[in-house]
Amino acid sequence: MTDYILIEKDEEVESMLKSWSEEAIGTVAMDFEGEFNLHIYGEHLCLIQIFDGRDFYIVDAMKVSDGALRRLLESPVEKIMFDCSGDSTLVRRNYDIALANVFDLRVVAKALGFENGLSALIERNLKIDTSGKSGKKSKQMSNWLIRPLKPDQIAYALDDVRYLFELRDSLDKELVDPVLRKRVVSQMVTCARPIHPDKPEWERAPGYKRMPRRTRVYLKHLYIARDAMARKRNCPASYLIDKKTLVKMAYAETSEKFEFMQTLRRDELDSLRKAITEAESELR
Repeated sequence: MTDYILIEKDEEVESMLKSWSEEAIGTVAMDFEGEFNLHIYGEHLCLIQIFDGRDFYIVDAMKVSDGALRRLLESPVEKIMFDCSGDSTLVRRNYDIALANVFDLRVVAKALGFENGLSALIERNLKIDTSGKSGKKSKQMSNWLIRPLKPDQIAYALDDVRYLFELRDSLDKELVDPVLRKRVVSQMVTCARPIHPDKPEWERAPGYKRMPRRTRVYLKHLYIARDAMARKRNCPASYLIDKKTLVKMAYAETSEKFEFMQTLRRDELDSLRKAITEAESELR
């Protein structure tokens, strides 16, 4: 097991940031682990794993305050990451944190024509096969909410930042075209920012733009009702009704919508009936 420093208190976050400042450490490798509606309701930042070129850190995001997370993630320290879009969206939507000063290796890789994931990029550039390490596939679905973390979870998390410094150096040597390099530098400025305004979940449903107005209105109210039900039960919304079923319900005639609700509890049936009534009122 790789040695690491566990950060569980705000003062430990401050001490880490202070040590970087005092030792002139201006760049770290960083990655997140989170909960994305797999085990409980909603999206949650669970873990931040960091390598500063010398020491590995695991920041328990469930134990430190949002303020401490903000000071870390919005700090001037450069953060080498791979495909930061999901991580930046997570902290922006749920913690109002603007992930700052990111060097996203995926931006460089794409500029060089490489479209695959981190493991494949490490193998391509560093000749290191990480695909089988730490049970990667199973850990992608791991429950990062449970404490204490298991040794294989910690190993998986640390492996995601272990090679990012080396990978950056390797990619930089490939980026010889000055025009391409200038484009990459420009894209780094905005790589952690949203490309488009965040849309509500129902507007991200497959085929939403092609739906008739009536279907879109029903879908909106059904999504809102399902979200409230899932929040109350503290379970993933998909456990109650999956997205495909919601779309089918939105398209169905009013009398047919209730055929999709056989497995729900009485109070949840009442919530969906209310949602349908509200949709009908909006359509009048």
